[in-house]
Amino acid sequence: MSNAMLNRICNDENDPMLRVKLRCKHGDLLSMQTSWSEHNPARRFWSCPRYREDACNFFRWRDREDVDIRSKYVISSLAKRIKELEEVLASYESRVESNQVVTKEKKKSKCCNLKLIVLIIIVCFLFLSLTKNVKDGSCRCV
Repeated sequence: MSNAMLNRICNDENDPMLRVKLRCKHGDLLSMQTSWSEHNPARRFWSCPRYREDACNFFRWRDREDVDIRSKYVISSLAKRIKELEEVLASYESRVESNQVVTKEKKKSKCCNLKLIVLIIIVCFLFLSLTKNVKDGSCRCV
């Protein structure tokens, strides 16, 4: 799950700070973001998109640091686990896609094999019919 998706999930629609309009020295309107770092999991903040570039160092935490150590550990562990599970899911999805391609190729191959068998049967039938006519003397070959 991307950080943007996590930010949307963690937004509390009733939080009045979501409607605060903060601007950096560039005049950019800043949106509240959520930190998913190990040291500050789930902490809300504002920062300039050009933070540390163009000498803009605008950064402000939404709250004071009041997250206890256990919560920090649990939140960062859960965020890591989400990332791991997303990677596993992506791996399974790519396997499913490749299996679907292989299945289509097998079906196509079976169809071609069936056509070949039918063709061989027809040729054998014609050959047997022709040899029977030759033995009976009913063949009108020149």
